[in-house]
Amino acid sequence: MKSKRKILYGLLPILFAGGIGMYLYMQNNKTEEVKPEVTVNQYIEHLHKKEFDQLYTLMTPASLSESGMNREQFVEKYNAIYSGMEVSAIKAELKPKAANVETTDGTSNEEESKNQNPDIYEVDYNLQLMTFLGEVNETHTLKLVREELEDGGKVWRINWKPSLILTDMVKGSKVRVRTLFPERGDIVDRDGLPLATKGNIYEWGIVPEKLGENPEAMIARIAKHYKVTEDVITHALGQKWVKPEYFVPIASTEDSRVPDALAGVQVQSKEIRYYPLGEAAAHLIGYVRKATKEDLEKDTEGYYRAEDWIGKAGLEQSLEKQLRGERGGLIEITDESGNTRSELIRKDAVDGEDIQLTISSAKQRKLYKTLSSSGDAGAMVLMNPTDGNLLALVSAPAYNPNKMVTGLTQAEWDAYSADEKLPFINRFTNRYAPGSTFKAITAAAGLMEKVTTAEKSHDISGLEWRKDESWGGYYVKRVKNVSPVNMVDALVYSDNIYFAKEAVEMGSAKFIDGIQKFGFGDNFGLDELYLKPSQYANEAHLDLSSEVLLADTSYGQGEMLMSPIHLASSFTPFINEGKMVKPILIEEKETVQPEVVITPEVANTVKDALGQVVTRSGGTAHSLNSLPEGLAAKTGTAELKAKKGEKGQENGFVVVFDTDSPSFLIAAVIEGVNGRGGSHYVLDKLKPFLEK
Repeated sequence: MKSKRKILYGLLPILFAGGIGMYLYMQNNKTEEVKPEVTVNQYIEHLHKKEFDQLYTLMTPASLSESGMNREQFVEKYNAIYSGMEVSAIKAELKPKAANVETTDGTSNEEESKNQNPDIYEVDYNLQLMTFLGEVNETHTLKLVREELEDGGKVWRINWKPSLILTDMVKGSKVRVRTLFPERGDIVDRDGLPLATKGNIYEWGIVPEKLGENPEAMIARIAKHYKVTEDVITHALGQKWVKPEYFVPIASTEDSRVPDALAGVQVQSKEIRYYPLGEAAAHLIGYVRKATKEDLEKDTEGYYRAEDWIGKAGLEQSLEKQLRGERGGLIEITDESGNTRSELIRKDAVDGEDIQLTISSAKQRKLYKTLSSSGDAGAMVLMNPTDGNLLALVSAPAYNPNKMVTGLTQAEWDAYSADEKLPFINRFTNRYAPGSTFKAITAAAGLMEKVTTAEKSHDISGLEWRKDESWGGYYVKRVKNVSPVNMVDALVYSDNIYFAKEAVEMGSAKFIDGIQKFGFGDNFGLDELYLKPSQYANEAHLDLSSEVLLADTSYGQGEMLMSPIHLASSFTPFINEGKMVKPILIEEKETVQPEVVITPEVANTVKDALGQVVTRSGGTAHSLNSLPEGLAAKTGTAELKAKKGEKGQENGFVVVFDTDSPSFLIAAVIEGVNGRGGSHYVLDKLKPFLEK
């Protein structure tokens, strides 16, 4: 018996130790319950990464059931809202818990938290969404519930509500994103009259379901009436977005009435960009069109969308940023019926600037009519020579900018494309050899260098001259056989040989120094016109080391290229006591003070000679002498040919200004005046305009 007790007593410590060991083993191998903070951190991480399918797994089944969304719908909702808002980044940070302070009833925050339901955990976090309109900042509360799993384990899940996406969202809420479009700025003339503004047109289109029992026959009838092809209509009706009950716009029309025989046709009024002067200011103002794929690809700032209008030519293009304004937007939360619950973020659109030009609409219209009559190609510039204001800038032939907005028919586009005179070329910024008009500047350079004087004469025999045999077979030619010839005579009769002799005597260095002051290499700040600086020679020949090229340059040929705008400006020193006034197009734009390029004495000497070009019976502009105002002028004809001996195109030039009380200066060029009187043809066209 004693031995049994001894054995039992010996086993007790072993059994006790074994029990303790088993208890410790079970405790060590018990699955540790996941803390709510782990779920919270997973939520934050998945939200940052836009892993919405992973978010779904963190939600309580009950809350998801209440939402009525399955996993796919849940993910789609998040994606739709965030992509609609163009959310580029998501940042969520937990708010620090409040410090342990005593409450009014004498308990502390810590004691209150101990009294809360142990199966519920709440935490606040700050949410920041970077949208296309800027930052959206909200404070959200995550409510976690401890739920028991089938294996007896426990897990913390989030009670999902729509307000977890955006605070003000409830069941059935939607997020609506709207673009707020700016008003495009107007372009107006010196008197505030519109040159580019809002207008309305009629647009005809078709409602497919109303075409009748024989749609093909009706489309053929409609196409014939509106002078479009059937393919144009069928292509429009075949677009993906078209539904039977939709109005499908086809083209613009000037007639708001629809013949009874045309079933399915409707006409609607549409607001567009409108150009009151039409062709008369087409090259100056330009036009807008819907942004193309190429426009979007070139858009480095990412501003434009497919539905946007964008300047495609003229000032509409060069001043696009000022005119377009800045688009705004609105992100709002709505109820199921689409009524606004709250505005999340709003950025008002900034309307484009109105641009006021120095141009006079009346003068622009009249000068264009003067130029374009008889179907001529060329350009005319009307300028106030005392203040530099450009009063009219016209180029012909032109195009209809309003048609460019509403859309050209194929026939209209074909007509423009087939026009050999190239109606889309802007000729008042184009550069031409200015011909004999440049002799006034050569005269001024010679006078400044004290090589030329008004009375200095040359005995010239015949119509050809060359310095010596070193010129080979090259001769300078003139039109009128007069001898002797002084500087005034040479300007009056437009004598090439006189000015070639003077330039050679000056030498290239003095000649270049004398003419460069007249604005070569300068675009006068007219970036809005894409104006290229004029040149007196090509890059390889800027030293004019060739005497033949020097001689040619003296009377505006050789490699010289000047725009009509520069040509006009280069004559202003003769009106302003030697000060060159630079052209101005935009009111209130910072301008450069006139620069003294020649002395008053030289200016008046040349001006007096240019006056005699009009008053003397043999003067090349004598036909203007019948006009009541005192006028001064210089004419020129420049011949363009590939090589010596060939007959090339002749361009006629005239620069004319009033002398008694200077208020205007016109520089004009008309292309292809061969056999039509050269520069005299230009004078004849200008005379009626000058009379008025």
